[in-house]
Amino acid sequence: MNNVVYMFNCVNSTVVVKGKLNSVFMDSCKKSSVVFDSLVSSVEFVNCQSVQMQVLGKVPTISIDKTDGCQMYLSPESLDVEIVSSKSSEMNVLVPKGNGDYAEYPIPEQFKTTVAKSGLSTTVIESKG
Repeated sequence: MNNVVYMFNCVNSTVVVKGKLNSVFMDSCKKSSVVFDSLVSSVEFVNCQSVQMQVLGKVPTISIDKTDGCQMYLSPESLDVEIVSSKSSEMNVLVPKGNGDYAEYPIPEQFKTTVAKSGLSTTVIESKG
């Protein structure tokens, strides 16, 4: 499967893709969103601001790099997704609750690293409030 959607420099745009794809890539987009059925590989966000995605079927991996503001609406089939993020902020995962609503969970942005005998130890700093 070689079907890839590549969105570059989109502003105030929404793209809806039907059918199964290999991957979706959003690069340098602002205030844009993508809705898709299922992916074989991943959806990736790079250099984006205020973007959203919604998967209606299955997505195995979400990658977020140098992105500020990313809302990820998951389907029941995608609750085992792996999310990898770097140099990004304001990331939220929205998980379906079963009644049509979503529970929203932030992805941590702050970490504490200390020196341990075996090397470094890094933990998430939980935000309160």
